[in-house]
Amino acid sequence: MKYDNTARKTQSEENKKRIIRAASALIGERGFDNVSVSDITEAAGVSKGAFYIHFRSKEDLVESMINLTFTGVKNSSDGKTVYESVALFLINSVEEIEKSGIKMAQKWFSDSVTGSLFGRKKLAYDLGHIAEVIKDKCGDRAREVSEKIVSAYYGALNLWCFTGGEIDPNKIMRSYVDGELKEILI
Repeated sequence: MKYDNTARKTQSEENKKRIIRAASALIGERGFDNVSVSDITEAAGVSKGAFYIHFRSKEDLVESMINLTFTGVKNSSDGKTVYESVALFLINSVEEIEKSGIKMAQKWFSDSVTGSLFGRKKLAYDLGHIAEVIKDKCGDRAREVSEKIVSAYYGALNLWCFTGGEIDPNKIMRSYVDGELKEILI
């Protein structure tokens, strides 16, 4: 008789989701540096062993959170024109980052400035995705153009972080998408 571990797999996936939800809430509330793996597992109602089944570290968890969020954002722009794809990616990304909370965004920027693995991976993800989308339109200039686009995207989010939320990054990004981005990609 073959062993059916469907229930065990289902429980494991549920634990993973609970860990991600707990981490997102805690990091959004306290900031990355002020949350431990113990805090996350306690809030999720799982053991540390359950945490380490799914993630090597807190940094690995955050990277998974980024990938889950931005894969959905990236997929929402499939099948669109180059301009529409990049515009949707930028606008939806800003909305997702804003939903995750200013403390999470501030940590992301802090990591980006210090050159940590977390910051470098997010930057590489953004540059790589946009360069891939625009490569046929921009050819050899795809990397250079993607750097300009990502600079505007990071600038809008950076202003939001620096002002403690006083500046609306969505308004800035929509203005950029309707103006400069349109000039670059249409």
